Amino acid sequence: MVAMDDVTDDGSIIFGKNSDRQTNEPLSIRYIPSAIYPSNSKIRTTYIEIDQVEKTHSCILFSPTNIYGAEMGFNSHGLVIGNEALFTKIPCYSEGLTGMDLVRLVLERCSSSREGKETIIDLLNKYGQGGNCGFTSPFYYHSSFLIVDSNECWIIETVGKEYAAKRITKGIHTISNRISFGKVNTFDEYSKNLIEQAISNGWCHSIEDFHFEKCYSDISFYPKEFYNGYIKTYFASSKIRQSRSFDLISKQSKKYPGKSCQFNVMDMFNVLRDHQQSKDFPENGLTNVDICMHGAFGPIRFNQTTGSLVSVIPKSKNQLPIHYATCTSLPCLSIFKPIWLDSSSIPPTFISSRDNFLSNASITYSSNNIWWKSEIVNRNIMKYYKKLIQQIQIERNLLENQFIYKSNKLSSKYISEEQRNHFTIFAFDQVDQLINKWFSRAYSLSFEMKSELSFFQELTWEGWRKSAKIPKQLLNYAKVEIYQKMMKFICLFSILIIIHRVYFINHHQLNIFNTFTYYLVLFISLIIYLLLTKIFPKQRKTKEEEQIEILLSRLDFNDHS
Repeated sequence: MVAMDDVTDDGSIIFGKNSDRQTNEPLSIRYIPSAIYPSNSKIRTTYIEIDQVEKTHSCILFSPTNIYGAEMGFNSHGLVIGNEALFTKIPCYSEGLTGMDLVRLVLERCSSSREGKETIIDLLNKYGQGGNCGFTSPFYYHSSFLIVDSNECWIIETVGKEYAAKRITKGIHTISNRISFGKVNTFDEYSKNLIEQAISNGWCHSIEDFHFEKCYSDISFYPKEFYNGYIKTYFASSKIRQSRSFDLISKQSKKYPGKSCQFNVMDMFNVLRDHQQSKDFPENGLTNVDICMHGAFGPIRFNQTTGSLVSVIPKSKNQLPIHYATCTSLPCLSIFKPIWLDSSSIPPTFISSRDNFLSNASITYSSNNIWWKSEIVNRNIMKYYKKLIQQIQIERNLLENQFIYKSNKLSSKYISEEQRNHFTIFAFDQVDQLINKWFSRAYSLSFEMKSELSFFQELTWEGWRKSAKIPKQLLNYAKVEIYQKMMKFICLFSILIIIHRVYFINHHQLNIFNTFTYYLVLFISLIIYLLLTKIFPKQRKTKEEEQIEILLSRLDFNDHS
């Protein structure tokens, strides 16, 4: 989503995006330095090898682990881009450039949004689009892109090699997991075959009849087209989120009577945190329709927001863009932290070092990583969300306002790179200190009250905990533990019944005395089991001892090289 300069309170352009991926899929912060390559060089993307350009720009990517490209990112020229999955009647190819590959290639090769648009079109024509973009299960899709610089924005919606593009200079514009273009007058450019393909498939009769969304994603009588285009788009709930984000930005840009340009960076943070549908408890419901997406129990609730980015691109050439990133999941429980990048600077070492585990997340849990540590905190908070969220919002907003105030002063080009990097390190450290307090607060509640999650919600999260290899002492679901004990008891009791039945049937005739003895043994076995598991568990520790044992260690963001 983007709010152009005629909407914002300071004349800047504000870009915002949530990255919605599978719940256990970590999002890494990756710095790619500028480079010069020999002629005729090649580069390996996620699935295919392509021609490399001679010179690339430095950029910061927010990438799913083990993916060449990125969900979103920005480069040293102040260019910002994000992509969204599109589902259409046209099947996706098994190999090609993924949408995330294209995000990275644009940032490395382009200095303006128009140049980015042209690069996407050229690369699609040459290499096509395709490849599995899933984490634990196959996930194929086409892509749309929102590319923003200090002067304009371009929206590009693609189907295979075909595309339509629209130039944006004013107003509010949002994209989601759906084709947003309609008739040919709703976009500025398009590939010739986009309409010819629709006519040849019988989706329209002429250019006057062509409607991008209806032709490529509407209802079809062919089951495969109907599923790939309409069903996937419908259950992505993209229309709801797209309309909601537009309405929120529009409302916040006019929050005071008599003024129309009032939207600011904090407003964008709050748009990305919106829980309109789920209201007080984002775990409710069987589908994901909120902008701030939460994973939960449900047939299509295996995704959630794994990272968020807000970029403020100033009009003044004397100011640097400020990029605020959570670098963690769930923006409602995360704090946006400032990062800067220009052609003459390198970000702090914990971001710029390729070998730094702080920013580069592993596939499964790691205690020394920003994203995974935050997961421990967020997942514990979610057990007591209603109880904790009000105080968290107060503390979160207070810290973010301090970051925004200081960042605005540091964004001048006359301020040194060292000062900006120092403040980025300071901001990450302050957030790390605060979330440790949030964790202690959430953990202490486990001694005082039951989890707000239902049994099925806890069972879902316990499955994700196991697959992520998160230690049980850091994240415990009491209702699932009770269920597991009950199942163990039922299994043990069933085994005892079988053993006793076999013994008595093979060695005795069941008279009154033997029957009494049989049930007496079963009853005594039951009592012994309950005594061992419930009344006499492992030596209990006091609440204070437990808390001391699992206090989360602080992360070190300082450069010790």
